[in-house]
Amino acid sequence: MKHGFIPAISTLALSMALSSNMAFAQDYTLRLSHTGAPSHHYQTITEQFAKEIAEKTDGAVEIQVFPSDQLGNQLESVEGTMIGTLEMTLASDTVLSNWVPDMGMLNLPFLFEDMDEYLEVVEGPVGDMLSAQVEDQGAVIIGWWGNGMRHVTNSVRPINKPEDLEGLKIRVPEGKVFVDTFKTLGAGATVMSFGELYSALQLGVVDGQENPPAHIITQNFNEVQDYVSRTGHIHMGSPLIMNAHLFYSMPEDIQKTLLEVGREYDRRHIDLIANLEAEQWEEVAERGMKINDVDKSLFRKAVQPVYDDAAATFNKDILDLLTK
Repeated sequence: MKHGFIPAISTLALSMALSSNMAFAQDYTLRLSHTGAPSHHYQTITEQFAKEIAEKTDGAVEIQVFPSDQLGNQLESVEGTMIGTLEMTLASDTVLSNWVPDMGMLNLPFLFEDMDEYLEVVEGPVGDMLSAQVEDQGAVIIGWWGNGMRHVTNSVRPINKPEDLEGLKIRVPEGKVFVDTFKTLGAGATVMSFGELYSALQLGVVDGQENPPAHIITQNFNEVQDYVSRTGHIHMGSPLIMNAHLFYSMPEDIQKTLLEVGREYDRRHIDLIANLEAEQWEEVAERGMKINDVDKSLFRKAVQPVYDDAAATFNKDILDLLTK
């Protein structure tokens, strides 16, 4: 019988008693939660990952994918993965920053020019140090997957310069850097879960939000937002995490396979997003949203106080590597 997390713990003692050539003899069923809609690239990449893991473990590992926060919002899913009530979550670096504050430095505004720069950083020493901190909280980072550069939408006016954000209520995800960034730019930063966002925009609880184009389309934000300003202000990564106790209870062959495939999908996911975005921007325009680009240098200058605060907040060694 296939099992999830609780039975997997009980197999640890048994696996230690058996010879090492028993790898793949035990079956595992892992639930993987993510926040994207079924049409989002999160679903595409997790389904591909699940299929490849099943193939490379000869069916010993079955990954069941649950989109749209079906197993709980991101905070709940990340916490569940850390304590072991959920096996895997496609998380976000900003949500992880609630447990590992240093993860928040990956969200510093205008830190990365594009997703390639992000991948170069997280696949190096910075990623290794942050992974160790996440593991201290009970989860293993299987892969540093992507999300895309984030852009501001709203129902009031185009955002061409920082001053245009003043007085607007902008929904932001859980994370200090997001809140600080939009407060510094003069907006009312309002934290709420992604699942509540559409209705909040519809009811005027907030004026706008910020996300990559994939979320704009799959969540139909064009129905409740008129303007999208391509600010590219923050990159949010989507680390794939797994409960550490479960991971280390598995045979080494499976551990190795999960990590190898997970890291191969770092690049695969980034490329998938990049290829989709050209078409997505066309669809955003076709849906009637008014698109404008901004002079990022104006915004970079305006958010300097966020960096001043970061120097006093984050691990200096990691921050120095990140910003050198």
